[in-house]
Amino acid sequence: MTFGTRSTGSTSNQCQNVTIHNVSTIKLTKSLNARASADDDRKDTDLSSQAEVDTVEDAESSEAPEAREGSGSPGTEAAEQDLKQDSDGDEETSQDQEGDTDSATVKGDGSEEASDIGPHDASGTEAEADVLVLAAAPGRDGAEAPEILLEGLEPPSSTALEGLDINALVTLLPALGFSGAQDSVVRLPSSAVTAQGYRGPATILVVGVGTGWADTDPLAVTTDDEAALGYDQTGLLRRAAGRATRALAGTDSAVLALPTLCEEQLAAVAHGAALGAYSWSATKNEDRPGQEKTSKKTSPLTTISIISPLADTPEGQEALAGALALAQATALTRDLVNEPPNRLTPEVFAERARAAGQEAGIRVEIWDAPALVEQGFGGILGVAQGSVHPARLVRLEWSPEHATEAAGGQAGSQAEGDGAAGRPKHVALIGKGITFDSGGLSLKPASSMPEMKSDMAGAATVLGAIITAARLALPIRVTAWLALAENMPGADAQRPSDVITMFDGTTVEVTNTDAEGRLVMADALARAVTEEPDAVLDVATLTGAQIVALGDHVAAVMGTPDLREEVVAAAQRAGESFWPMPLPAHLRATLDSPFADLRNTKVGSRAGGMLSAGLFLREFVGRRPWAHLDIAGPAYNDSSPWGLTPTGGTGMGVSTLVELLRSLSAEVSILT
Repeated sequence: MTFGTRSTGSTSNQCQNVTIHNVSTIKLTKSLNARASADDDRKDTDLSSQAEVDTVEDAESSEAPEAREGSGSPGTEAAEQDLKQDSDGDEETSQDQEGDTDSATVKGDGSEEASDIGPHDASGTEAEADVLVLAAAPGRDGAEAPEILLEGLEPPSSTALEGLDINALVTLLPALGFSGAQDSVVRLPSSAVTAQGYRGPATILVVGVGTGWADTDPLAVTTDDEAALGYDQTGLLRRAAGRATRALAGTDSAVLALPTLCEEQLAAVAHGAALGAYSWSATKNEDRPGQEKTSKKTSPLTTISIISPLADTPEGQEALAGALALAQATALTRDLVNEPPNRLTPEVFAERARAAGQEAGIRVEIWDAPALVEQGFGGILGVAQGSVHPARLVRLEWSPEHATEAAGGQAGSQAEGDGAAGRPKHVALIGKGITFDSGGLSLKPASSMPEMKSDMAGAATVLGAIITAARLALPIRVTAWLALAENMPGADAQRPSDVITMFDGTTVEVTNTDAEGRLVMADALARAVTEEPDAVLDVATLTGAQIVALGDHVAAVMGTPDLREEVVAAAQRAGESFWPMPLPAHLRATLDSPFADLRNTKVGSRAGGMLSAGLFLREFVGRRPWAHLDIAGPAYNDSSPWGLTPTGGTGMGVSTLVELLRSLSAEVSILT
C-alpha cells in the first residue's frame, strides 16, 4: 500500500497523456461587444489548470468599432442564404460553419500563425466576439413566432443588446424554420436584424430551450416530469448554453446573452457553456502523410463571454468560479471514461487519481495487489485474477480539518478530540472502476464489448466529485474509494461456481462472472464503513437492467429512503436526471445460496435485475444511511450528441454528488 501527499509536478509518467481536452476561457461582461484576445488560444489545454476568471467592464463608446454599413431592417432572403441550422439538435453543425458571410475571421487551429491574423478594429484594440448567442422558447398559446428570452438583458438591468431589433428577429425566425424547439439552433447575419447603433458580433446564433420553458411558470400546469428530472429553468439554461457552444465548434469566440439574473442562472449558463465546449481527441493522428487537418473545423470555442448584470459583483465571480471548478472535474471524468482500455489499466488509473488528488490537496492511499491479498479483498482480487493487469484500491480523502492543518491552523487538531462540536460530517463515496469488462468467462456478446471501456465511470465520477469538493473547500469530510480491476477471461479467470471471501468475511458464490461490479464494490463498501462515515454512497455502471428500466438518459437511485430522496433532490438542482427505485424485500431471497452466505446473482432470471444488485450491495453497509446510484445508461453516450452531452463519456453524476455534498454539509441536514 502506498501513500501520497501533495507535491508539485507529481504526475506519473504513465499518465502524462491521459487528460487531453479543451478548456475555454470564460469571462463575465456587461457589454455586447465582448472582446477576445487575439493570442488567447487554449485548444487542448488541461482543465486541471485554473481557467481564467475576470470581469470585462462596459466598453466605452470610443473603443467600439464603427457601426456596420448597410445594417438595418431584416432581409429574409439574405438571412436564409447565410443560415446554418440544426433543427433537431442531434446532428453536428455543418463543416463550413465558420464561413458565414458577415462573420469575423476565425483564427483557425490555434497555431501561432493563425493567432496573428485575428481581426482588430482600427484603434488596435482586441477583436470582438465572432458570434452572439441568444435563447428562445416556442411561442405561447400557439403563436408561430418564438419568444426570445431577455430577462436581465434589457434596460434597466442592461443595455447590452443596444441596436439589436428583437421584433425583427422574432419576425424573421419562423421564416427560417426555427420555432425554439429544444436543442435546435439557427444562425443568421446580425445585419439582418440590427440598427445603425449595433456594435456586436457579425453573426447571431439562436438556441431553442423547448416547450419545457413554459412549464417552469409557477402558474403552469405541468404535463410531464422534465422539471423533476433536472430541466427546470436553470436546467434548461444549462442545456441551451451547452448546445450553443457545442454548435460553435470551429469558431474562435462567442458572447452568450442568456438570462443570468441570479447566481444560480449564471452558474448554470457558465457550467453548460464549458461542458458544451468540451472535446476529446487524444488518439487521433492528424500528422499522417497526406492527412488533411480537421482541427480548424472541430476545435472548440477558445473564448466565451457571458453577459450578466452580476458581472462586476463578488457573487457573480463566485458563481463563475464554482461552475468552472465543477466543469473541470466533469471534463476529467469524461476524459477517463473516453480513454481506451489499453491506455487506462487499473495501475494507470490509480496513478492518474494520485496525481489529480495531490494537485487538489487531497490525501491519497493506494492498495496494490500484495496489500489487497494481505487484507483479504477477495471480491476485487477475484474479478482481477483473469487479467495480466493487477487490481488496485484507491482511497482519497478531503477534509476541511486537513486543509486547516496544512495552512498551519489549530482548528483541525482541536476537532480531533472526543466529542468535538466542530467535527465535520463524513460522507464516503465508492466508485466501480472496471477499466474493461469482457464479462469474464461469462463472456459478453461482441456487440456489447466496445463501450465496456466505460465500466469504470463510477470511479471516475467519485474522483471528480471529491476533487471538486476540495477545490470549493466544502465544509464536509469526504472519502472516495476507487475499486479498480479488469475483468478478463484469462487462464486463471474466476469461474462460475467459485466461492470467494469478501473483506468483511462474507462468502459469495459467483454464479455469473459478468456480475463482477457488485463484487469489487462490496469489498470497497465493507472497507469504507469501518471508518464509520455518516453516510455512504456508491456509484456504478452496474446493470444492463438499469438501461432497460430507465433508458439512456435517466439514472437510478436506491437505498435508505431519506438519503435516496436527498439524492433525487440534489440531482434536480444540479440539472441531472435521477429517478428513485425501490428495494423490495421479497427479492432478497434470490440472493440465497446453498453453498455460501450469498450468491452474486440469480442465473436465468431477468426480473428486477437492477434491484437485486442493489440488495446485494446493501448487505455490506450495515444500517448506515446509504444510496446506490446506477448510472449504466447515462454515463456513456454511444449515439449522437445532444444538449451539452457529447458522444462518449458524459460525466453524469459529478454535479449531483457535489450538490449533495453541499446540502449534506449544511448545519441542518438529514445527517444532523
